[in-house]
Amino acid sequence: MIRIHELPGEVVRKIAAGEVVTGCYSVLKELVENSIDAGASFVEIEIRSGGKEYIKVRDNGTGMTLEEARLSLKPHTTSKIATIEDLDSLSTFGFRGEALSTIASVSRMLLSTVGVEDTLGVTLEVTAGEVIGEKFFNGARGTTVEVFDLLFNTPARRKFLKSVSIEGRMVTEMMQRFILSFHSVDFLYIRDGQKVYDTRGLTGIEDRVLMIYPELSRRDLLPFKEETREMRIEGLVTLPVRTKRNRMGENIFVNGRYVRQFELNYALERGYGEALEKGNFPFAVVFIQIDPVEVDVNIHPQKLEVKFASPATILEGLKRAVRSAIRNAGSFSIDIRPPSIGGEESRSEERDEPKIRYREKAFPTDRTDRMSDEVKEPSWRNYDRNESIPVSLERRIFRPYIESRKDEALKKSVEDRTDFLGVLGERYILVESGEGLLIIDQHAAHERILYERLKEKMVIDSQNLLVPVELSFESERKELLTLKRERIEQLGFNFRFEGDKILLVAIPQLLPVESAAETLGEVIDELRLEGLEEPERVFDNLLATIACKSAIRTGDKLDIGQARELFEELRKRQLLVCPHGRPISMVIRQEDLDRYFSR
Repeated sequence: MIRIHELPGEVVRKIAAGEVVTGCYSVLKELVENSIDAGASFVEIEIRSGGKEYIKVRDNGTGMTLEEARLSLKPHTTSKIATIEDLDSLSTFGFRGEALSTIASVSRMLLSTVGVEDTLGVTLEVTAGEVIGEKFFNGARGTTVEVFDLLFNTPARRKFLKSVSIEGRMVTEMMQRFILSFHSVDFLYIRDGQKVYDTRGLTGIEDRVLMIYPELSRRDLLPFKEETREMRIEGLVTLPVRTKRNRMGENIFVNGRYVRQFELNYALERGYGEALEKGNFPFAVVFIQIDPVEVDVNIHPQKLEVKFASPATILEGLKRAVRSAIRNAGSFSIDIRPPSIGGEESRSEERDEPKIRYREKAFPTDRTDRMSDEVKEPSWRNYDRNESIPVSLERRIFRPYIESRKDEALKKSVEDRTDFLGVLGERYILVESGEGLLIIDQHAAHERILYERLKEKMVIDSQNLLVPVELSFESERKELLTLKRERIEQLGFNFRFEGDKILLVAIPQLLPVESAAETLGEVIDELRLEGLEEPERVFDNLLATIACKSAIRTGDKLDIGQARELFEELRKRQLLVCPHGRPISMVIRQEDLDRYFSR
């Protein structure tokens, strides 16, 4: 008895449908991509019951002839490629010739199309992949695909579709990606009779971002661009203060194709560095344009991952572009708007929130070095969080600083003056300058100074632990720990193995013990990029991580002398941002205060 036999065509198509039809959103994805490949400038999408009951995609693309429409419903028929060599230079989304035929095989479908040179269009009625009717009609150029009762003939698979609300949400998320990726194409998206998105009339990518993420404003968005002969990386990212608790706001497109790939997301986030709080993720729209020859999109059934010929170039370029955007934001000042007293002006949207303007320089030039010659090693450098606070320092929201002015030379003009005022909320150092009120983030300032000192020394001293710290790392981190041991020890960490245990026995001298394990974990994650990024950049990132974890934290209480010494060294070095690009300071200008108080 022959045990091997050829599967019937119907069974093959239903099995193949499992690769393409993973949910209602996947059907929509394939149909919209077909519309874009057809050169459409307008695409209308409508769904009912999350797409389970009805999906429609209508476009004004090139359309098809009757013969082409019939062929499109057969497996492995396509206009995108002709030879295997064509896969090396794909410029379209579809190329396998599977999508339309597999969708048709598990649904009831109406395919209506009018070709470029045709005066009449044709509608094909399809059930379970078989054409059961044809009729001609008068209409405009383009194609409309209507899908009814998805998976009606595979009830075992239909029951695994998610609820109407979840399927609808996934379709909506897919539409958001199309809207962001193809800002030269207008989209109309209707869900259960309600218009969700209509991009007609929007003028640029910023408008589309704000439509999809209404919680953002234009001032939250930072443009970036990195261009070489091999690639172009550009887009928008948000300021570090505008984040989400997940990566759903990160949208990365390679040659217009949405991808979900850890290395790319990680490079994006490394561009922020420690400016992002742990567990927070930015909003971002990233467009990577690269020669199709240099990227392989045929490695994932849903084409969600790609393979680059030169991944190091892409990852480094993305991180550098984002970091440059964050750093260029620099410090900023606030234009304070006076309160309105009734009238039409009081309802102006412009007065609802202060206007933020970014500035190139936070510190006024002060050529008189006020740092005492007697101070050899500022006390904040050896700050101990566990050290008791002097009783004389009363804990208040604002702790003022009053000094006797014996030196008459310090009595300078307002334009040149930099006077230390005090500490606000155990996190901000306040200074009067010629520009106005200078507010300094004590953590960001301390972090940047430690980073500069580590870079100057290029050697990180270790401190042995009295009680080793047991490390709980997953297998991948353990492997990297051994592989990168020499590099890790250069950073001041030392460890040993005891059976299955890994014990941390020495840490960088500046690093608090309670932060050691977490910091080492982040160091290992950064070392994953060694070989993909320039070694110097990787090392700088490692120093930045150690500096951040070693720095004074927000809420740590410095005494007045420590705070003043921190400010003085910061002013002396003229530093504007932390190693990861987060602003160190901001200025509230005196003229804005005067305007606010109607002076």
